[in-house]
Amino acid sequence: MIIILDSNEYINFLNKKARLEEVFQIEGVSIRINELIIKEVLRNVSEQLKKEFYALLLRSDVVLSKEKLPKALFDKYMRKGLRKGDVVVASFCESEKADYLVSENRHFLKAIKFDKFRVVKLDKFLAGTGRQ
Repeated sequence: MIIILDSNEYINFLNKKARLEEVFQIEGVSIRINELIIKEVLRNVSEQLKKEFYALLLRSDVVLSKEKLPKALFDKYMRKGLRKGDVVVASFCESEKADYLVSENRHFLKAIKFDKFRVVKLDKFLAGTGRQ
């Protein structure tokens, strides 16, 4: 199973507001991240938490994708009405063939339906894997 964790999940975890470590312990899960998500996390945490973030990525075998995203995907998600950063994240999810985007972002969680991946809150994802 391939999942993408939105930047807010990392930020909440680093600020001790989420139980993200459970996601990293699920057998058969591959967690992917890209430059935009990393930049968003780094922009929103303290210097000390930046070190913790990098340590988390390294010890958890998170896969960093450096692939350029296809313009067609950007266009697809722009037409769905997503905001700029959300367009990139949704395009990343589809390009990585993600099963889930785990996010607390209300723009992702509202009525927009995604055909290539599911968007769920962390609690719901953990409940669905028997971890809650």
